[in-house]
Amino acid sequence: MTTYDIAIIGAGPAGLSAGITARARNKETIIISNKFENSPLAKSKIVDNYPGMPHTSGFEMLDTMTAQARNLGCAFMNARVITVLPIKNADTTTFSITTGSEVVEAKALIMATGSSTGAKAIDGETEYLGRGVSYCATCDGMLFRNATVCLIGLSSDAEEEALFLAELGATVHYVVPEESAAAASEESAAAASEASATESAAESNAKGNAESADKINQPNITTYTATVLAIEGDALGVTGVRIKEADTEGDLETTIPCQGVFILRPSVAPSSLLSALEIKDDFIQTDAAKKTNLAGVFAAGDCTGKPHQIAKAVGEGQLACFSAVEYLDAL
Repeated sequence: MTTYDIAIIGAGPAGLSAGITARARNKETIIISNKFENSPLAKSKIVDNYPGMPHTSGFEMLDTMTAQARNLGCAFMNARVITVLPIKNADTTTFSITTGSEVVEAKALIMATGSSTGAKAIDGETEYLGRGVSYCATCDGMLFRNATVCLIGLSSDAEEEALFLAELGATVHYVVPEESAAAASEESAAAASEASATESAAESNAKGNAESADKINQPNITTYTATVLAIEGDALGVTGVRIKEADTEGDLETTIPCQGVFILRPSVAPSSLLSALEIKDDFIQTDAAKKTNLAGVFAAGDCTGKPHQIAKAVGEGQLACFSAVEYLDAL
């Protein structure tokens, strides 16, 4: 396994700026992130407030930055980071970073995870984490082979994870929170509006919905559109998920009995990745040099606070990298 000098979590402007600077300082660097195409910035039609790149789409901006970092030698991994484990050695600390399928090791870590979605933990999530609650079906799915599980889909790869669990023989209750269903509907409508001239928007939308339904329509998968109220359990672990379905009125609630719960968000909160990381008001706390309270861990961009601007993120990414390089050179 390759041990990188610097691992960067996040491939937005802050993370890419840090990666570009790290390669300019000849540090072996890997950037770990979901595909940038799924980020809010990539979906921005026009960005007009970044110097030197006027009237540019967010996609074009990120594509250009990504190509620059890649050409300079940054390694990239498209994956959701699940955990970060500091490993204390005789004189130094390295960081073991686990994704759904691989483990990466680095001597220094830069958090560039973007702003918090504001999503709060589900009642019972923290209490039963590791006792039935997981953030990664690929990692922990085998533990629930032939069991009954709930998958709470808040990310774009939730359907694939539901199918993966079903293939393992699990009975899957696939819960799509109402806000996620609404967002997916809006994206589908937007894609339909850009359909080719040979296919009407309505035809395109219907076709996409049918393909999605066919894909997830498996005998051992039941789909719900619902508000997730709580994860329930006992001394042994998870026993069920309490929901309120979108098409019910009043206070009618349902509890789905299950032995495991997979919560798939676009990213795991920094505080869940590194429990000792100092967080205040959902933002990673840093000093002026972008150092966190943990030695060897730095942070930049929207995850450190407002203003949420590209120029600020790029500058902080560079500054965090300068601090990481200084830290490494002193080892």
